[in-house]
Amino acid sequence: MASIGGWRRSPQLLPFLLGVFLVLPEAFLSLELLPSSTEVLLRSNENFTVVCSGWSQVSWLFPQDALVDGVAVEDQGSISILNIFNATWKHSGRYTCEEGLSSQSKSVDIFIPGQGPEEWFLLSDLGVVMKEKEEGTIPCLVSDPQLNVSLYERPDIPVTGLMYEPGRGFTGPLNDTSYLCVASNGRQKIESQVYYVFSVIVPKVMEVDLTVSSRVLKQGEVLTVNCTVKDTEMVYFFWDFPRKQEIEPLTEFLPNRIRSFVNISKATVADSGVYACTVQETMKGQTVMENITVTVLDQGYVYLWPSGETNVSSLLHHTVEFSIEVDAHPAPTVRWTRDNQTVDKDTTSVTTTRLTGSRYMSTLKLVRVRMDQTGNYAATAYNEDAEEEVVFHLEIKAPPKITSLSEISNKVMLCVSEGAPPPSVTWYGCHNSHRCINMTDSWRRVPSAPEGVAVRENVTKLENKGVTQVHSVLTLQSLSSLSAVRCEATNSAGRRARDLRIQTTSLYSQVAVLAAVLVLVFITVVFLIVLILLWRKKPRYEVRWKVIESVSPDGQQYTYLDPTHLPYNSTWEVPRDNISLGPVLGSGAFGRVVEANVSGLLHSHSTTKVAIKMVKSNSGAVQSLMSELKVLVHLGPHLNIVNLLGACTRGGPVYLITEFCRHGDLVSYLERNRHTFLQRDKQKKSDADGGYMDMNKEESVEYVTMTKLSYADIEPAVYETPYTPADQQEAMLLLSDSPLLTLHDLLSFSFQVAQAMDFLSSRNCLHRDLAARNVLVCEGKLVKVCDFGLARDLTKDQDYVAKGTSFLPVKWMSPESIFQNIYSCQSDVWSYGILLWEIFSLGGSPYPDVPLTQEFYSALKRGYRMNRPEHAPQSIFDLMKQCWEEKPQSRPTFSSLVVSVGNMLTDDYKKRYHNLAENFLKGEQPAVLRSRAAGDQNRETDANGPFTKETCNGSIHQNVKCRSGTDTFCCLQNSEFLRWMFTALR
Repeated sequence: MASIGGWRRSPQLLPFLLGVFLVLPEAFLSLELLPSSTEVLLRSNENFTVVCSGWSQVSWLFPQDALVDGVAVEDQGSISILNIFNATWKHSGRYTCEEGLSSQSKSVDIFIPGQGPEEWFLLSDLGVVMKEKEEGTIPCLVSDPQLNVSLYERPDIPVTGLMYEPGRGFTGPLNDTSYLCVASNGRQKIESQVYYVFSVIVPKVMEVDLTVSSRVLKQGEVLTVNCTVKDTEMVYFFWDFPRKQEIEPLTEFLPNRIRSFVNISKATVADSGVYACTVQETMKGQTVMENITVTVLDQGYVYLWPSGETNVSSLLHHTVEFSIEVDAHPAPTVRWTRDNQTVDKDTTSVTTTRLTGSRYMSTLKLVRVRMDQTGNYAATAYNEDAEEEVVFHLEIKAPPKITSLSEISNKVMLCVSEGAPPPSVTWYGCHNSHRCINMTDSWRRVPSAPEGVAVRENVTKLENKGVTQVHSVLTLQSLSSLSAVRCEATNSAGRRARDLRIQTTSLYSQVAVLAAVLVLVFITVVFLIVLILLWRKKPRYEVRWKVIESVSPDGQQYTYLDPTHLPYNSTWEVPRDNISLGPVLGSGAFGRVVEANVSGLLHSHSTTKVAIKMVKSNSGAVQSLMSELKVLVHLGPHLNIVNLLGACTRGGPVYLITEFCRHGDLVSYLERNRHTFLQRDKQKKSDADGGYMDMNKEESVEYVTMTKLSYADIEPAVYETPYTPADQQEAMLLLSDSPLLTLHDLLSFSFQVAQAMDFLSSRNCLHRDLAARNVLVCEGKLVKVCDFGLARDLTKDQDYVAKGTSFLPVKWMSPESIFQNIYSCQSDVWSYGILLWEIFSLGGSPYPDVPLTQEFYSALKRGYRMNRPEHAPQSIFDLMKQCWEEKPQSRPTFSSLVVSVGNMLTDDYKKRYHNLAENFLKGEQPAVLRSRAAGDQNRETDANGPFTKETCNGSIHQNVKCRSGTDTFCCLQNSEFLRWMFTALR
C-alpha cells in the first residue's frame, strides 16, 4: 500500500511534473497517473489529488455514477486533475482515467475505511458477465483493504482458488450461478449483496479499426490516424502514407488491444492521400489491411447544388420542400431567404443535417402554401473561406372559381372567374331546356364566328389575392333558340363550370293568354316569391343538438327533445368580474373564441387559463350556444373531451368557458412534428407556435384561403393548472411532452380518441364531425375531442362541402350519411377509421389521390377504400378496414376499438392512463368539482324537475332524422339515460 505523505509534503512537485507533461509529451507514450500508486489509503475527512496525463482529451470515471459530493475534476486539455475533499467511506473505489482517442485507461484504488460493518461493502452491479472459458470477476468492493473477505456460492458453499483484490473483487473461473461475499475483521462480519454470473460466447477474430480525426481538414490542423486491433497479443503493423519517410508511427500496448497511430501536429497539403494500415497476426497468420483517404486543403471550400428542380409549381395548400446538398469544410452555415428577406419562421421550417464527413443537407419546408408565398427562395451556404448560393422559384397554382354568372341584359351574359394561372373561359349552349343537365350530350360549344355572336374578355391581376380575374361577356343576338348557357373556366390546376338558364321572349307572349286571370296570377306569384324567399333564407346558425326519446322499429325515425328545454343549473355561472379576456384566438361567421384567465374556479386564489366561446349579436346563434352549453352540462366531464368549466349567461353576452389546450389541434401537431418521426424512422432503417391549424385563411370552398376557428397562429402558452401541486405535475403527464413523435405516440392518440368516443357512444351521443382537426393536444400528449362548429365559417373551409343549407365534411363521412342522411354511432366509427388514417399519415389529407368531385362519390359507391399509410402497422390498417365496412352493423363498436388499440400498447401505459383518468374524476379539477356541485343541487330539485312525463310527451318532441349540419355532436339519449341526465351527474 503506497503512502501519500511524501506527496502531500512536496506540493512543488506537481507544477514541475505538469510542466514536463506539457513540454515533453514524447517522453510519455502512454497514459500516466501522478502519483503512480495503484492503491491509496486515506483517513476520513482527508483530501487527496491525482493528475492524469495523455496524448489527447482525457476524462475520469467514478466508481459510482451518483458519487458527486466531495469530488471535483479540473480539465486542462490532455491533463485532468481529480480532487477529493473531506473523504468518506463512500468515496472508496476504483477511479479510472480514460483517453477517448486511444481507448486507453489507467486506474487507482482509493480506500477510506468505514466506521462499522454497514460501511464495509460498496454498492456495485447485481450481474457479472464473463466470457466463455475465461475468468470473470465478482466485484465485492470494500472500503477497508485490511478486511478478510470470503466468497460463497449460494446458499453457503465456500469458493477457493480465486484471486482477490480489494479494489476489484474475486477473479477467476466462475459458474453460472449466484454468489455472495462475507467480510470480517475478527470481531464482526457482514454479508454483501447477491451477484449473478452469466456466460456469453465471444468469437475470436481479428478486428482492425482504422479511424482518422478528420477526413478533410485545413493545413495547420492536427491529423491523427489510429489503427487498432483487439483481442490479439502478437501483431505487426505496416503503414503506407504520403510522408512515411519523415514521420514515424507510434505503437501502444493497451488492455485487450494494441494501437498504432500516425500523429501530425500541423498537417500540410503534402499530407493529403491514402493512409493504409496492414496488420499481420503471428499465431494464425491472418493479415488485414484497411485504408482511408485524407484531404488537406490550403483553404476551406463550399460546393452547393439543389436536390431536385429549381422551378417548382404547387397547388394551393399543398406542402412544398426545397432541398440542397452541401459539400464544405469547415462546417458551413446555411441561410434561407425569400426575395432577399429571411424566411418567416412561423410559416416555414428549416432543417440542416450532416450526412457524412463534409456532406450536409438543408431543407426548407412550406406547409399549406398560400398564394402570397409565390416568389424566389435562395439558399446560401458559407464558411470563413467560401460562399455559394442557389435560387428556387415557387409558383402557386389555384384552381379556377366562377364568382359570378348573370344575364346583364337581353341576350348578353357575363361570367367572372378567378384562378392562377389565369383561367381560360369557354362558353357552351343548350337548346333543349329539359335536357340541359350535366352528363348529357346536349351541350355544344358556342361558336364565335356567326354574325351576332361575340365573346369579349377583360383580364385583371388581383394583387391582394395573388390570382387573375377574367371577365368574359357573351353576346347571343343570332342564337335566340338557346335555353341555357354554360361558362367553363379551366387552367392547369383544375376546371369549374356554372350554368345559366335564359328566359325566352316566348314567355312574355303567354301574358295575353293569361290576361283573364291576371289578378289571380299576380297574387299567386307574390305568394310564391314570399315562400321562396323564406325558404331560401339561410339561418345564421342552425340548432342541431338533439336528445333522443325513442327510436322507430326500422331505426330511421327518432323522437327528440328540444335541447333548449334542457335544464341549466346556476352553479355553472362565473362572475364576469373574475374573467380577464385575452387575445382573440379565432373568429368565424357566427362567433369567436378568445383566450382568458379566470380566477376562483377552484378557490378564491386560483387562476386558470381557459378558452371562452362567444357569439355575435344574433339571437339564433345565442340560442344555439345555450343549447350547446346545456348538452355539455348534462354530458359530464371526461379526461379525453374538452370539458365545460363554466358559463356567463346573465348581464351581458353569453360566454361558454372550456378547457384551454396548449399544443393545438392534432392535424397541425402532426404536420409540425412530422420531421422528428421521419428522422427517427430513417435512423432505424439505417441501423437495422405551438399552435393549432391556421385560422386566418381566406380560401373559399374551391381555393381561397379559409377563415376557420381552430386555435391557429396562437403563441404556445403554458397550460396553467394552479390547482395541481408542483410535485404532481410530472405524474400527470401521460407521455413525455417532447415534440419527438414515435409509433407509441400515434397509438396513444388513437387509444385516447377511442376512449372519448366510447364515452360519447355510451351516452348515445353522436359526434358527426370526428376528425384530427377536432382533436386538441395538451401537455404530456393528452388529446381531447372537441368541436368548433359554432365559430367556424364553413363557407370558407375546404374540409366542408356545401349541400343545400348545410356543410358536410364528406371525406370523413360514411356512405349511409352522405347518400341517405342516416347517422349513428357506427357512422362515427367510419369517421374514426379516417382519423386513424390521418394520424398514421402524420397529418395527411384523406383520399389524396381522388378529387372531391363526382368521381369521389362514384368511387365510394364502388367500394373504394384508401391504401395503408406508410407508417401504419398492419394491425392498425386492419382496424381501418373494419371501420370502413359497407354495412354499418359489420363495423366494430367503440368499446371493441378501445380494446383492440389498447392491446397494441404496453401494460405500463394503460395503467398510467387508468390512473390519470381515475385521478381526473376523483381529483380537484374545476370541470369535475363544478359538475359535482351542479349534481348536488339537481338532486335537491330532482323531484320537481322541469321534465315530467307529460312534458316529454308534449310539444317539445319532433319526429325527424338526425341530419347533417354545422353542429357536430348529436346526442341520442334513450329513456334510461335521459333519467340519468336529469339527476345531473349522479
